Amino acid sequence: MIRIPFLLFALASVSAAQSGPCLADAFLDVSEAPGAGPAYPRPRVEATCEGDELVVRANGIPHYEFVQVTPNPLLERNNEFRLPAKPSLADKPVPIPLLGGIGVAVNGIVIFGPNEGPVPAEEQFGDPVFNAIMDACMGHTAQEYHYHAMVQRCLSLGAKDGDPSPILGFGYDGIPIRGPWGCIDADCNKVVRHRSSWEKVREPHQDAWDAYEYVEKDGPEYLDACNGHAHDDGDYHYHVTETWPYILGCYSGTPTGGPVRGRRPPEISQARPGQRGERPGPAANRPPRAGQGGGPPRGGPPRDQRPRPEEVQAVASALNKDVAEVAKALRVEPGGIKPINFAASARTLEVDTAKLIESLGRTPPPPRQRRNVAPPGEPECFFRCGQSEENAVGCTLTPEHKVLCFRPCDDNKCG
Repeated sequence: MIRIPFLLFALASVSAAQSGPCLADAFLDVSEAPGAGPAYPRPRVEATCEGDELVVRANGIPHYEFVQVTPNPLLERNNEFRLPAKPSLADKPVPIPLLGGIGVAVNGIVIFGPNEGPVPAEEQFGDPVFNAIMDACMGHTAQEYHYHAMVQRCLSLGAKDGDPSPILGFGYDGIPIRGPWGCIDADCNKVVRHRSSWEKVREPHQDAWDAYEYVEKDGPEYLDACNGHAHDDGDYHYHVTETWPYILGCYSGTPTGGPVRGRRPPEISQARPGQRGERPGPAANRPPRAGQGGGPPRGGPPRDQRPRPEEVQAVASALNKDVAEVAKALRVEPGGIKPINFAASARTLEVDTAKLIESLGRTPPPPRQRRNVAPPGEPECFFRCGQSEENAVGCTLTPEHKVLCFRPCDDNKCG
């Protein structure tokens, strides 16, 4: 086992090509980290500033021990992310995509939104954290290893609870994502753990975006709908939170970044024996991809597919539904920031998905053929890691970068 001094890895960073506002030095130097394990490639992440872009090149391998909690194998990627080095706020919030990447962590791992994909059948588009299918660092494998939530100690070993949090990643709009702790006054005399302003209205086993609603709240600890806030000096950034949406609820800036190259290196393109890759979701809900990275294509974010007012009216007439009911189901009510999901909308309206899409004047995708993939065995001690609930597990990494739970997790053994 390779031992690394506890603070060495936390303080090491990739050197920037230029000084100034570009934050390439926020990314970790993973060259001496033990990585996912002896059966996997070494982790790689490089960050540089090139003109007005923050360019991140990474292979998608975590710098800590990989614990498999889904049937999907851990495979090396060849991702290149190009983010705005000097991001600015958009005129209004921009919805994040339903599926695929929305940002990149400081270890080069892609960040996904807070909902899961269309499978398994009983948890379609559910909350993967609530459904307990995440590892101790809130990651798991599908097309690639990715995060749906983030644990600060997995990405910054030197960070301490109660101290202002470091940058843990960036959205595709270039805006930094910090850990949960932040200052609420100019001199940083008071630090709070930031809280999401989204409220759970039902259990999010399925169609998680319909299980949570944003409710504006007073108090310096509460964040906006995108899970961010601005300081008096104009500095805007996101914070990770222990409850939905965990990382981002929407983009506050303009998402121009994302993978521009995402294919797996040919020598490792095959899954290990006995394992299968991710099952693709319906084409109507699948975001545009660059390579295989799951992010926006080069040149800009995915095209806005939100139904127009006349389409909402057409659906209401075709299905004999109230216009307001249809607008809410389609997530296009005034100020709507939730990603479009026609399958979820159809379930809400109690109609067939193909019929809903046809009533919009669009062509429904061909039926998806299901494949039988055996679920993984119950992983040990990972449920709700980092959460502050009664049965939560407090998880962190040891100096050897092994996952360690420092509170009992029911009757499971931690290690």
